[in-house]
Amino acid sequence: MKVVFWDWNGTLVNDATVLCDVFNALIEARGYSPVSLERYREIYRHPVQHMYEDAGVDLSKHDFPELARAWHQEYTSRVGTISLHHDALTALNTLKRRGSRQMVLSALPQSILAESVRQHGVGHFFEYVRGISHFLGDSKVAEGLDLVKTLGVTGAEVTIIGDSSHDAEVARELSARCVLVARGGESRARLEVHGFPVVDSFQSIID
Repeated sequence: MKVVFWDWNGTLVNDATVLCDVFNALIEARGYSPVSLERYREIYRHPVQHMYEDAGVDLSKHDFPELARAWHQEYTSRVGTISLHHDALTALNTLKRRGSRQMVLSALPQSILAESVRQHGVGHFFEYVRGISHFLGDSKVAEGLDLVKTLGVTGAEVTIIGDSSHDAEVARELSARCVLVARGGESRARLEVHGFPVVDSFQSIID
């Protein structure tokens, strides 16, 4: 793989449970029933405001930008409890040895993403750590297109490794390759509909 765009949440960091817990904390505080992790993995999507609608939240009564800000505040408070997936460092080191250029491309706000990468001590693996410029969690396609331009590569030279349908969407927009890992934000069944390889661990990617 010449150029790798890693997703962050659910892909390199093992935070699906935390993501679900934060989501539930927000909706329960507004009078809605929490969802199970299994249900969360069925409704997770971008733009993330649709997740709230799928969980029964009436966004005509609750300001979504306010919800988004509250989500990021709560998530940031829990970053210290989150660890990398057990095989993340092996994968990063292996690709580095093989000469792959590695980046992070995430729908987290840039400031939160950069701090999370720093806390996990893996920033030295990446040429760029690219998040989005706001808190709304809508799409990272524009950031991906800009990153391809900045690197001076074509989409065909890029492999996106992620855990969600949005990573597949970004790959299609960039005309990139994609590998989806079925242990993060979405279920395997949802990932398999996109036609990209779906794996259970990074070992399959290394092999």
